[in-house]
Amino acid sequence: MLSHERHRWLHEKRVEEADNLMRYILNQCKNGDKGGLVDLRLVAQHYSSNVMKKLIFYQGYLGEGKADGGPGFEEEEYIDAILALAIHLYSFCIYDYWPFLRGLDLEGHEKIVEDATSVLEKYNNPVIEDRIQQ
Repeated sequence: MLSHERHRWLHEKRVEEADNLMRYILNQCKNGDKGGLVDLRLVAQHYSSNVMKKLIFYQGYLGEGKADGGPGFEEEEYIDAILALAIHLYSFCIYDYWPFLRGLDLEGHEKIVEDATSVLEKYNNPVIEDRIQQ
């Protein structure tokens, strides 16, 4: 886990992301198109994801965001891939009992995990390669 000093050192990054979160919620409330509705599930997913990306990769966003401060296409694709991996990585499948059916991918879990992994690699590998070059 994190030491107390590291926790204090990372406080600024968490506060910065919380400010971005509040700006996005305020813009959503002012938005007349949706009647001021805010999807809290989406907000919580992106806040936690951006905090983790800031801690790991020192950057919070992928690609261009929306005009209201919300997540862009790249960000939504990234979060969807993470959630798909979390759901399907350890899911129960029929070939857990009958391994000879593994190649058939009857429930489609392997395809979903492969697609999600390729999305994560698409966004993470350039950041990792830049970090290696430094």
